[in-house]
Amino acid sequence: MPQYRHQSLIHLESVSVMLAGKWVLRDLTWSLHQGEHWAVLGPNGAGKSTFLRLLRGEIWPAPVHGGTRIYALDGKPTQSPIGVERHIGLVSAEQQQQLWRKHSRRYRDDFSTPITVEQLVFTGLLHTELPTRSPRPAERKQVDLALERVGMTHLAAAPFDSLSQGQMRRALIARALVAQPRLLLLDEIGVGLDAPTRRALYALIQQLAEQGVTILMTSHRGDEFIPAISNILELREGRIAASGPRQRSAGQRPLRANRRGRLQDDWQPLTANDQAEREAAPFVVRLTHVSVSPELGQRAVLHNVNWRMNPGEHWLIKGDNGVGKSALLKLILGECRPAHGGQIAYFNSVAPRSVWEIKQRIGYVSAELQARYSADHTVEQVIASGFSASLNWLTPITAAQRKRVEEVIAQFRLQPLAKQSVQQLSYGQARRVFIARALVHRPALLILDEVFDGLDARARSDLRTFLDVIAAEVSIILVSHHEEDLLDCITHRAILAGGCIIEQSVRTTHIRESQDKPGTIAARERKRSSA
Repeated sequence: MPQYRHQSLIHLESVSVMLAGKWVLRDLTWSLHQGEHWAVLGPNGAGKSTFLRLLRGEIWPAPVHGGTRIYALDGKPTQSPIGVERHIGLVSAEQQQQLWRKHSRRYRDDFSTPITVEQLVFTGLLHTELPTRSPRPAERKQVDLALERVGMTHLAAAPFDSLSQGQMRRALIARALVAQPRLLLLDEIGVGLDAPTRRALYALIQQLAEQGVTILMTSHRGDEFIPAISNILELREGRIAASGPRQRSAGQRPLRANRRGRLQDDWQPLTANDQAEREAAPFVVRLTHVSVSPELGQRAVLHNVNWRMNPGEHWLIKGDNGVGKSALLKLILGECRPAHGGQIAYFNSVAPRSVWEIKQRIGYVSAELQARYSADHTVEQVIASGFSASLNWLTPITAAQRKRVEEVIAQFRLQPLAKQSVQQLSYGQARRVFIARALVHRPALLILDEVFDGLDARARSDLRTFLDVIAAEVSIILVSHHEEDLLDCITHRAILAGGCIIEQSVRTTHIRESQDKPGTIAARERKRSSA
């Protein structure tokens, strides 16, 4: 065993990792000491998630020229990862995808009783994906305490696959905490969470750090690192680009509220006259007295919703976790139907539409859709599946469609990944692929559910610019918990609470201030009209 660095909990010496025949991490020398809390930074595909899995012992250094990994979590140095998972908890977007696929009743072949939240948390004590026995009294107390710490006691008996994305994330954090780990690895844990939930979660993590739990966390958003973070590790292309004490001016930089004056956004409620004028215009989607009752795998419901989206409008849908946003999107996508008495119509026609017809004209991106795609297909195959709106199986495409796939791959700078399996990509890289898939068939309506989550700063900026440009050709519905993700093209906002739309507003100040700015869509459209 090479010289072990005194007081290190984990030490890596010239460690390299190869996955699927490709070097993912190269020549890492790094130590974790008691009392340190680390932020792990880097763009999509830099190796951050692989680095956390390496620390937890889920993957090994390469067998040849892979270096040495040493653990001393119980005070005695060892290279064996056996038993390490008892000391290290992990929560990640990939983990959530895996567990959702395994436990979702929509995609299981059997008809067994769905796993509940408290059962899922109990598996954190067993280090399994399924409960293999009933908890003992002391274990049940640990489960109850973990659920209480993340504010999910009231959902203990709920099926795991009935939760919203944010609720699933909290359940997984409880699962990681139930064994009282010494280290907690958190990979993009803010993804899919509303602002109040994020604040409460970060406060909890800060409290854990103060109680002696060592924290390592990744994020692409600079304001999502807790104050306790003491050190920064930056990875680029699988190598350490920087490592050392945290500079308080870096790593916790407040996100710019608006790259174009977004703090001056103003929203004015739609009046009765506004609504009457909009009723007389053509529509893209129209909901009339729509209610959605609870269905398999869906907790949130909608109650007597009246809403319409007209051509030229781009809507922001806001609301906390679990208020009905996902139910609204599934309704628009045709994946659920209104209760008796409600009506949904598309593209200025009241004629009934099949799910196939709807999906041919709508593009859709969400964390759930990404999780549902479990096939080992290449990036170009996944994008091509957008023509048939298929999941996990392929259909032949025409020469013209193949050319369109190549165009979209180039637009999203995915050429280096085109032949790789989507299952080998990072969460953020896969997100870019599914955005390209949603656009490949040139939809009339594009639904984006937390589409910026998992993307690094450059990818978010590029995507915002791209979406603002194509907004002249496609109607956009954006669901987001982050104010900084608001697109310049957004014209209207709907706020949901308790399954109801409690506010419909039009964007005013920001639009007026940006109308004459060169390069904006409004300016281009006005120039085109006057030509």
